Amino acid sequence: MVPLLVAAACPPISATPSAAPSVSDQDTQGYGQDVIKNPQLVLVATALEVDPTLTHRNDPSLRMWYKKYNAWNDAIGKLDALKSANQWTLPEIGRTELINLFAGRAYWHFHIRQGFVDIHNFKPMVKWLKRDVDDDEPSDLEVWHLRKTRYTFKDLEIWKKEGTLDKVYQKQQKEMGKGKGKAKARTSQRIEKSRKIEPDDSANEVEISRNKKKPSGSRTTKPIPKASSSKSLK
Repeated sequence: MVPLLVAAACPPISATPSAAPSVSDQDTQGYGQDVIKNPQLVLVATALEVDPTLTHRNDPSLRMWYKKYNAWNDAIGKLDALKSANQWTLPEIGRTELINLFAGRAYWHFHIRQGFVDIHNFKPMVKWLKRDVDDDEPSDLEVWHLRKTRYTFKDLEIWKKEGTLDKVYQKQQKEMGKGKGKAKARTSQRIEKSRKIEPDDSANEVEISRNKKKPSGSRTTKPIPKASSSKSLK
């Protein structure tokens, strides 16, 4: 009797594995839907230690966009450091691709980058953008001079040009500037007039000092003796 041969259990044929490691549901927890759709972005965000809450796109406030802008810059720094140390093991990715972690590229270039690229030159606004939810200072009125439910990038552009959103406040500031300029001009005129009125005694003092000093080669005039009264006339 020929013995029966039992076939060894073989693993099922799977699809061709991707170059990137697989991402489990646990790894995607906390990330925004636009990032979860692309497992590669989840791996990149994890490797660069990007805060998952910043990958959501449901908060259009300037403070949230400012946090995303700073997180993008931090991610670029970490990516460059890992590449320099030959420690970047994921597929090649550039700075532009990192934008996909936080927003759409078109919106990023036309609004976020344009709004924040020079924001470091406006310290009051930087303080306002960094203000925590529980903090009250600096207040909206102190920085913007106008309270609004939500400030937009258009508002930010106007503020950077004018220094305020309140036209009345802007007009008052201009009038105060003109008043200060006129007062300064009047003060300068008074000082100039006083200089013209006051005599210049320096020249007189020099002349007096010269008269006191006698020159070394000057001749002295001797007094003429008077005739004696004892002599009689002939």
